[in-house]
Amino acid sequence: MASFKKKIINALFTLLLLIILVISFLVTPWGRPVGKTILLVPEVIPDFPIRPLKFFSREPTIEEVTLKVGDKDIKADLYKPNDNKTHPAIILTLGVVVTRKDKVITNFAQAISRLGFIVLVPDLPDFLSGFVWTDSVETMVSSVEYLEEQDFVLQDKIGFAGFCVGASASIIAAEDERIADRVAFIAAISPYYDLVSLSEAVVKRQSENEEGKLEMWEPAQLSVDSVRKGFINYVPDDEEKKTLENHFYNNLPLVDEDIEKLSYEGKQIRKFLEYSENKDSRNIWDGFPQEGMNLLNQLSPKNRIDQLEAKLFILSDKQDTFVPRIEGNKFKENVTKDKFYFIEVDSFEHVNPSTNLKRWSVLKQLFYLSRYLYNVLSEAY
Repeated sequence: MASFKKKIINALFTLLLLIILVISFLVTPWGRPVGKTILLVPEVIPDFPIRPLKFFSREPTIEEVTLKVGDKDIKADLYKPNDNKTHPAIILTLGVVVTRKDKVITNFAQAISRLGFIVLVPDLPDFLSGFVWTDSVETMVSSVEYLEEQDFVLQDKIGFAGFCVGASASIIAAEDERIADRVAFIAAISPYYDLVSLSEAVVKRQSENEEGKLEMWEPAQLSVDSVRKGFINYVPDDEEKKTLENHFYNNLPLVDEDIEKLSYEGKQIRKFLEYSENKDSRNIWDGFPQEGMNLLNQLSPKNRIDQLEAKLFILSDKQDTFVPRIEGNKFKENVTKDKFYFIEVDSFEHVNPSTNLKRWSVLKQLFYLSRYLYNVLSEAY
């Protein structure tokens, strides 16, 4: 009996010692990112059965703030840890047609804030309209400038966490000379590198593989709609926009008289969006307005990638139907290794880690996701 009690005591002592060692490790500079990763992973996996973060953290405060972007006032939600301390800050940038009030976004923002981050989620009006434009980049620049004015923000730890086109726009903003040296990190999920090649891939339904050869690629409808809206928005005349919208969205035919009334820009954009390899085998960009090409390049991270000073973390999906896989690989080829961290997963369903993969593949994907989050948190905190 005495021997049994001794074993129980020894077991409890060993367990207590193990708990102390784990806690001691988790409060070290090396251990903190591990603990935060363990708590964050369940928050980003839909329908995960256990979400322990709320038991180890206080609910953040949330307030609506106003950003001054040029002559416009842009609303944003600000999430703050409820402890009156200074913290690193993350600007959360979304994809098209997603609002800052979306339940997934508010839950994610609260989770990040519970981990000890200031989180700013601005409205991006052009994204809400369904396409990429320069307005969002300006909003992101203003977001960094706003956070720099707040005394509760660690000034050397301001960064972005972006999804899809929001990830690309955040990279473009971080390349801007006004803030380039003040953005510490960018966590980018499925960004595009070149809006020219992305648009071409969507229209042609073809993308380059790693060998540089074209292969069939079927884009998601949201990508098709976003490219159409962005290109039609470039047309200067509102009546022309309506004509092209009716044609591409309502399937109304364009008769010769309608085509003749289009401006040069309208005709070239119609020709681009109606590209068919069978009837039009020439270069898809022949005759495209130079100003339009300049705008596409301006909205591409590749345009000033050499000016990027922030550490860039990219999570890319091999099976992505929104952004071709090659776009993520282009970052890998053009960003210096000391500023870059890159992970590919088998199937992330673009920016949503729910999947129908087999159990082993799911576990492998969770491992990659955890490793990615650990590296981001190590840099960000």
